[in-house]
Formats: sequence, structure tokens, C-alpha cells
Amino acid sequence: MKTALGRNIRCIRKQSGYSQARLAELARTSQSWICRIERGNENPSLASVTRIAGALQVDVLDLLRAALGRA
Repeated sequence: MKTALGRNIRCIRKQSGYSQARLAELARTSQSWICRIERGNENPSLASVTRIAGALQVDVLDLLRAALGRA
């Protein structure tokens, strides 16, 4: 699931025109941590996913549905 979540975050980030650094700034975290999430090396908490969703201006459920394979 964390790999699918990371891919989805990367896809939405790129569609939004954000760099990893900009997303990290908006989500109040580090660029390296965003990178690890996108690669599927981290399992972010719900609070972290919520911050990332807010920074990307998408609903957190949309990020999780995609990660679970549900459209």
C-alpha cells in the first residue's frame, strides 16, 4: 500500500507543478522525507498523509482510495 500511496502522491504533486521541496514546505516536513514516501520507503502516519493532502489540495480519502486500488 505504501508504494501505491507514494506513486499517487508523486503523480498529484507533478500534476500540481510542485517540486518535492515545495510540497515539503507546504506540508511542513522535509524534502528527503517526501522523497522516501514517494519511493515507498516510508509508511506515513494518517496525520502526515492529511498534511500532504492539504498541501496538494486534495481530499485525504482520494489519496488513500488510490493507494488501496479503489477509484
